Amino acid sequence: MKINIKEKKQDKWLLWTVVFLVALGLPMLLIASSPEVGYSYFLRQAAKLVPGVLILIFMSYFNYRHLQKLAWFLMGTSFLLLLYTKLQGDFRWISIGPISFQVADFARFSVIVFLADYIDKYYKNMNQFLTGIVFPVLVVSPIALLIWSQPDLSTAMVLMAIVFSLLFVGGTRLVQFSTTVLLAGSSFLIFALNRGNYWTDRIVDFANGILGIASSDNSATVFHATQAEIALNQGGLSGMLGAGTQKLGYLPEQYSDFIFAIVGEELGFIGTTILIIAYMIIFYRVIQIAKNSNDIFGIILTIGFGLSITYYAFVHIGYVVGMLPVTGIPLPFISHGGSALIMNLLMIGILLNISKAQRKLNVKEWRPRIGT
Repeated sequence: MKINIKEKKQDKWLLWTVVFLVALGLPMLLIASSPEVGYSYFLRQAAKLVPGVLILIFMSYFNYRHLQKLAWFLMGTSFLLLLYTKLQGDFRWISIGPISFQVADFARFSVIVFLADYIDKYYKNMNQFLTGIVFPVLVVSPIALLIWSQPDLSTAMVLMAIVFSLLFVGGTRLVQFSTTVLLAGSSFLIFALNRGNYWTDRIVDFANGILGIASSDNSATVFHATQAEIALNQGGLSGMLGAGTQKLGYLPEQYSDFIFAIVGEELGFIGTTILIIAYMIIFYRVIQIAKNSNDIFGIILTIGFGLSITYYAFVHIGYVVGMLPVTGIPLPFISHGGSALIMNLLMIGILLNISKAQRKLNVKEWRPRIGT
């Protein structure tokens, strides 16, 4: 199929928004450091930022369509790495010498590339139940289940949310899609409540909060949510930069899972609002990049990477402010986590590459659900 390529400039709004988030993230890790920890989280994140930026620059000039040839290889590699961590005792990380990375971050990237390749090849049949839902979900499910069993249920849930979103954009029939999502969501809720693990406590505590029912004082999720609320309240409108107290051992996981609360305490409502706007700009620019191309692989890749970043951001923000059950999702470009930072910068590099070229294919019979 012939592709006409018209070179354009990279999406500057996307690039500078990410630069802003990274520039904000490093100082926030430094501010969030308690005296006992010092600069360790800041220095480790800064060390991972260097290869991350180099990867972003390289991928912004790399022809992203070469990734399509690696779709199944990436999926197979992700499955084997996840299986290896499972056999080693439910670890989330793999270390190779001084280098360590979280396998789920690589798997997230692999799944998006696979779905972009799959939808590109079968877009004419995506309205069929077996082709549009059953087969891709069966391929992705082993990876999601292995991530779930680490245990990392939060990441597995966000991954499947990305999967169903891409299948919907790819052309799955609305009735089939809605029924499948409803059954999957109901099954998860029943399983989580019957399993009696930490996720049961999180769901019950969240429901109790909505209904105004007091939860157990010994509940870890209630403690986390309460401390996050205190941090946000203390921040007020303009924050208390450098004078926050929740970082001094009161708020658990203030470097990663609850860093938005630290942002709220240190920078106030103004700072958190600017941060939310930044993620909204990323989502908006992703939609614009996708709308400017009829290259199906590029469109799905763009939306997948965009959703990967924004879903993580708004789930993290949602549970910190009490709108969602407490999970363990990092805030993209802000939370501590080298492999997540590098993978997100890799995705941004590919998005910049896609934004440079307007590729037009003869696919008039296919229209993604992102507008025209």
